[in-house]
Amino acid sequence: MSDYLAPESLAKEMKNMPQYLPPEVTTLILSRLPVESAVKCTAVCKSWYALIKDPSFISSHLHQAASLQDDFLLLCYLDCDERAPLRTVYDLRRDNDAFEEYKKFPLPSKPGLDGSYIVGTCNGLICLSRVEEGAWNIVLFNPSIRKRLIFPEPDLPAPNSPRERHYYALLGFGFDSASNDYKVLLRVPSDADADADDLAEVWLFSLNRHSWTRLTDDSPKHDCWAFPRPVFVKGALHYGLYLDMILAFNISTESFFVINIPNALVPFAPQMSLIEYEDSIALFNCHGSHELWVMKEYGVDSSWTMVFHSTDKNRGLVFGTNVLDVFGVRKTGRLFLNVSREQELGCELATLELNCHNKEHQKELQLRRVGVLDDFHYSHFGRYEESMVLLDNGEEDVVAEAV
Repeated sequence: MSDYLAPESLAKEMKNMPQYLPPEVTTLILSRLPVESAVKCTAVCKSWYALIKDPSFISSHLHQAASLQDDFLLLCYLDCDERAPLRTVYDLRRDNDAFEEYKKFPLPSKPGLDGSYIVGTCNGLICLSRVEEGAWNIVLFNPSIRKRLIFPEPDLPAPNSPRERHYYALLGFGFDSASNDYKVLLRVPSDADADADDLAEVWLFSLNRHSWTRLTDDSPKHDCWAFPRPVFVKGALHYGLYLDMILAFNISTESFFVINIPNALVPFAPQMSLIEYEDSIALFNCHGSHELWVMKEYGVDSSWTMVFHSTDKNRGLVFGTNVLDVFGVRKTGRLFLNVSREQELGCELATLELNCHNKEHQKELQLRRVGVLDDFHYSHFGRYEESMVLLDNGEEDVVAEAV
């Protein structure tokens, strides 16, 4: 249950007495309001308008919200209803046992974003991208306040094979806590027809500077796993490589480093999922015994530990069903899985209580089918928090038709 102050009644009472409240009391009260109500309070008076739109207040409100608001999960999936055109749905749900729906919201109204994918989410912002006719469409979007920021095109030289260059490009989105800045990484091969030993160009967009900068610290031109989505942990973006390593990029120092994967997983590198696990990373092997390996101590190669497998040595199903993929870890500690349906074709959502610190945990694991949706095709799963980031920046987004 949220500890937020009742917003509508509070705003109504305070509207008649803003001039009598000490500034520090006003700031404290407003910082405890839900996002929607705090934004409405910008209309009360000029001083409140200036306060709520101040970057320091937005940051303070974000930190307050982390402890006051409910925990949410953001799911992005394709709606495969045969009676309607195929569309992408952004679904916000409460991270509780009931997995209750909180709200759905449409894409930003910018043309060219149909079919876009989520690069990443951070502090209430969603970074969306789509390549259209050789051009990068990248947008930061805050659905809670319907504000968006459209990126300028990076000044990339024309490649010999632009289509392949876009295919092998990497994007990533994260927050630089050292400079209080949001950054987007774009890594593209120098040329799709070049030798494998050539370097890749690395560009970084800074929200504070509102511009792209080419980094001098180029990274090796190694291909990543198919359709890689980076994992943002410990201030770094992580990508799975076809080699026996994970490529990471520190958002603050703007430099690359590598993390080795377990030797047992090296043969399966292209068929693995990379996910966030608590304050570290984990790898799920989609083949063989369908194992989940967790790096218990971030950055320490020797700490990789196999915490569960869904098939035994005789290829029997440990949980009575095939675990097809692991999306991530809920705040409760439960894994979110994609599993085969029982007695019919298709797949569905399930959760699994996991205690990787208990050596006997495998004997006690029980899979629970969520049953939220019928057949689904998820492209994103992650924790999400509502915020007012971009309230002092970007532009208003026209409210599209509700989904």
